[in-house]
Amino acid sequence: MTGRLLSPIGTNSVERHPIAPRLDTLNGKRIGLLDNTKKNAALLLKAAGEILQRDYGVADVHFYRKISSSPGAPAAMLDALAACDAVINAYGDCGSCTSWCIHDGVTLEKRGVPTATVNSDAFVVLGQQEAIALGLPGLPIVMVPHPMGDVAAEIVIERAHGMIEQVVRVLTGSAAQLESDYTDRYIGESNNFARSNMFCEI
Repeated sequence: MTGRLLSPIGTNSVERHPIAPRLDTLNGKRIGLLDNTKKNAALLLKAAGEILQRDYGVADVHFYRKISSSPGAPAAMLDALAACDAVINAYGDCGSCTSWCIHDGVTLEKRGVPTATVNSDAFVVLGQQEAIALGLPGLPIVMVPHPMGDVAAEIVIERAHGMIEQVVRVLTGSAAQLESDYTDRYIGESNNFARSNMFCEI
């Protein structure tokens, strides 16, 4: 007896987009900071903004905070961020917050805004899969250690310093090179990332 089995695997037709053109320098530029309300996100972003102003000549930073980590940033907030020269978007370290953090990063990139989207190492593979599903497989994701939410302030500051080199490269590097470097990067290296201690206090 023979039969036919209907495959549950579907297809998803998504138009692939390039990442936004990058800046030639951060000197004199205006940087948007998008806080998704995760614990320590504001501290991480403000510390990064201070470093960029002090060490890289950034003219000023503009801080925006969503009402929650789960929905995407509202249209008015995205419009304000799109008026900046570049954005740092933090952070994803759980399921839904990672999804919406990536969604905001992809939206800004598609609007032509170079964006450093921050995910913890435990969720960076999920983040990259989300970016692929949204049509931006080359989204440059800045990786920080997991967890982020329940660590002390001094550790958050250390991580802000630790991620700055990634942030600067993501905002000012060659777009073509970044796309080449980040497409499938974390998925291909997924065995290297933490799979324990994936829970944080809320």
